[in-house]
Amino acid sequence: MLTIFCLPLYLIRLKFLGLPTNILELLAVLTIVIWGIKNRKNIWKEFFLLPKFLLISVGVILLGLLLSLFFNNPGATGLGILKGWFVVPLIFSFALYASLGKENFLEKIYASLFFSSLLVSFIALVYKIMGIVTYDNRLKAFFDSPNYLAMFLAPGVFFGTYFLIKYALQKRRYCFLFCLLSLSCLLIALYFTYSYGAWVSVVGSLLITTIAIVSNKKISALAIIFAIVFSFLIFQTNTEKFSGIFSERSSLASRLTIWKSSMLMVKKNPWLGIGPGNFQNKYLEFQKYFPPYLEWAVPTPHNIFLAFWLQTGLLGLIGFLLLLCFVFKNIWNVLKNKKTALFVAPVFMFFIYFVLHGLIDTPFWKNDLAFLFWISVSLFCFLFCKEIKSLLLLRQGKCFSIRTKA
Repeated sequence: MLTIFCLPLYLIRLKFLGLPTNILELLAVLTIVIWGIKNRKNIWKEFFLLPKFLLISVGVILLGLLLSLFFNNPGATGLGILKGWFVVPLIFSFALYASLGKENFLEKIYASLFFSSLLVSFIALVYKIMGIVTYDNRLKAFFDSPNYLAMFLAPGVFFGTYFLIKYALQKRRYCFLFCLLSLSCLLIALYFTYSYGAWVSVVGSLLITTIAIVSNKKISALAIIFAIVFSFLIFQTNTEKFSGIFSERSSLASRLTIWKSSMLMVKKNPWLGIGPGNFQNKYLEFQKYFPPYLEWAVPTPHNIFLAFWLQTGLLGLIGFLLLLCFVFKNIWNVLKNKKTALFVAPVFMFFIYFVLHGLIDTPFWKNDLAFLFWISVSLFCFLFCKEIKSLLLLRQGKCFSIRTKA
């Protein structure tokens, strides 16, 4: 829980035994070691209890990543990506999944994720009050860009919404008010990032989940959601960013150039991609095909599917798509159980948001975001396996009842 709460500490970089690392990785490795020692007899048993399709999907992603890394001049950056965005968070998430299965503290993990984003939102608002913003008045706090701040804050909205609804149903007034104020703080910080992609993705995720769970209130949910979106846009109509969204030098125009450049890279390297960590250099190489560039510092292709294709090859992209298909198919079935729908909803909202925002940005290819993704996969695995066990027990109970009556 402490490791999950400290996700932003990946920004504090250091060397351990001569190897570059960061505080988040060290906490994760420490957690893995302690968990491994305490559960050394059950590790393989827990591993092989994971859904086989999930293991195959992740295995295909890793194979694609290794091939792309090996055949594209592997360097320190690529190896660092393999370690920090795949190997360490994957093992940590597996340890988390195994611990959830034993101790069932899923709700505490939700709280850790929510309070982590809440603390970051508090700090970000202090930056805003002190006037520490970007040249175009966007809030980024201690992150490299406003979009990175927005991508970290957005998932916190879903886990905070879970507690808000839970306490409202339980009529716990003070807890409800605390969650309401906390969510308001988080949303205000998210608003000041002026990340339209994050706004639309969060709203879209909330809308889709509301329709999925509360089908008899579709019209009211739509009205509320679109009222929120409309109010955001009203506040933005006079801003330079909104008014110039379709101009030749807007962020949308930059995205189009980046996507065109990325597609050309895919065309030239369709099978193995360009290797992890090589996008910035390749992007500059392709400048001659798209004069003039509107942005020069572009570490990712601003699309999650293009990012996986380019940095893990076609094989990695296929594994990633298989993983998403498996998650959505099964989490949708789990969500149909109205008794546990609220419990499952935050994880469902995260993956909806991940795909929506992933169409115009890359909410994975960064230390904290990679951890968030793999942690959410482990939460899904726990919910999925728990549902399967419940169904098996229900069927066994029915069979026992039939046999007893006979």
